[in-house]
This record gives sequence, C-alpha cells and structure tokens, in this order.
Amino acid sequence: MTDKVNDVENQQWHIGGYDHKMSQEGQLEQLYSHLEAHFPLPDFTPPWKGGAGDPLPADNYSAKLTDRITQSSMMVLGTAVDHAMPGVAFTEGIDVTTPGDGLTQFTPTSQDSAELSSSRWIVSFHSGGWWRGSGAALEMQWQPEVAAVANLAGVTALDVDYPLAPQHTVADMVAAGRAAIKHARNNGAEKIVLWGYSSGGALATLLADAPSIDALLLTYPDFAALDGLPNDIRDEETLPASDVWPKTYIQIALQDEVVDNANTRAVAQGAPELTMAEYVSRHRISTPEVARQRVRDVADFIKALG
Repeated sequence: MTDKVNDVENQQWHIGGYDHKMSQEGQLEQLYSHLEAHFPLPDFTPPWKGGAGDPLPADNYSAKLTDRITQSSMMVLGTAVDHAMPGVAFTEGIDVTTPGDGLTQFTPTSQDSAELSSSRWIVSFHSGGWWRGSGAALEMQWQPEVAAVANLAGVTALDVDYPLAPQHTVADMVAAGRAAIKHARNNGAEKIVLWGYSSGGALATLLADAPSIDALLLTYPDFAALDGLPNDIRDEETLPASDVWPKTYIQIALQDEVVDNANTRAVAQGAPELTMAEYVSRHRISTPEVARQRVRDVADFIKALG
C-alpha cells in the first residue's frame, strides 16, 4: 500500500495511523490531564491567605508526585520511552550525610568527581511558599533532584531544611541560609552556587549579596511570594537589587500556573551576567524527559563555572 498525505493534518499516513511524535506541549497536556483526573490537587493556600494551615496534604501530594508522573507518563505517553525522573536516573553512587541540624549533604563518590566535589559546593533551598516543603516532600521530591545535580556536576550539595512560616520569619530563614554557607566555607568550599526552586529561589536571591557567592541558580523562582507575606513574617526582608547579583541562571516554566514569568523577567532585569532558559512545564509538573533536561542544564551551568 502506498503512503498518502493527509491534507488536513499534513502528516504522513501509514497503516495503523499517523507517523508522528507528539509535541512537548501535547505530551504535557496529556500528562497533566491524567494527573488532574486521578490525583486532585489539595489546598496549597498559605494560612495567612485563608488556608487551613496544615502543610501535610500539600506535602504528601508533592512527595508522591514524582512517582505519579512516571506512572502516568507510562500510561498516556507510552512504555517505549524513558520515563525515569532525575532522582532515579542520576543518583547512583551519591553519598548522603547529615552534617548538622537541618542540613543534608550529597557528595559524589566517583573518583572523577572527587577533586571538584571538595572545592565547589551547591547550597540549595526547597520550594513551598515559605510555609511547607519540608518532611516527606523534601525527602522524596526535592532532595532527589539535589542529589542528581550533585552527581551530574561532580560537586557537593548542601540542602537546607530551613525554618518555616508562620512560626518563623524570613529573617530566620535567611539566617539558616547564611549558616549553611558558613558551614560550606568551613569545610573546604572555594566556590558556592545558591540554588532555589520557587519560593526557595526567592530565598536564595535574598542571600545573593552574601560574601563570595559565585553564582545564583533559580528554578521557576517565585519572587512575588515574598511580597505576599504578612509584615510580621517578611520582617522587612527585601531582594537585593539585580545589579549586585552574581552570575545568574534562571529557569522558566512556559506553562507556569503559579509564577508570573513577566514579573520574574522584570525583577531579574539588570543582572550583570544573566542567562534564562525556558521549558515546556507547569510549576510542579513536566514530563520526565523535560525534568531530566532541566536538571542536566542545572549541572551544566555549575560545571561551566570552572
């Protein structure tokens, strides 16, 4: 049977259907629709905006999300594709220790990484809108990505389980970040990259003018979350002007339903060494392929610092 061109779709027809690959946008739409139908989003509203104030449902949802993304991808995107998330694909051989209260350290154990990991460190900050993101979400969603980046980049990563609102202020969170930076310096870090996701990106940016920070790495940063805090929690903390930021790499989710990307670009405008990368992703959900690429890009940025 000869091939026929379908004039409507402009796609090549073969026995059995169209011979084409679904776009990244189409894949994300299929994946998100399946997740939304089977795993409804719990309340992510912070207590100062009328939420119940219990972070457990949102944290449990986040903790299970990576496995659910893999399972849903296999169902709606096919099994003949690699659907491993970064924390599964890139963490073999990582050493995990707890050097202090609220600190988890990830160190590559391969010989090729030994020299880099002793002198170049990541200090990382989880997402959570300032009031959640600890516990199971930290252990099962965020820290596997931190471990993956440490392994891929050949560096030591120090993840900070910082104190959360409303029991603590942003000043308390910044103090925890500064203590982590000091710990890294005291243990041989010659170069430090601050990496934060969402509100964790805003927290990392609050520390961007700390002495000897070499780079700032922000994944889907939610700068507006800082402005939305009550005054007693924000405690007069403000982002440093972008013209004093170190070398900065910002990742943007093109389908972000949480962050206003226009605001992100406006806040970062004027940073002296700024790179932005865009991903077909929602704030919390992307296909495993996009998630792996995003994490590889984080690692590549760190390795390129020299």
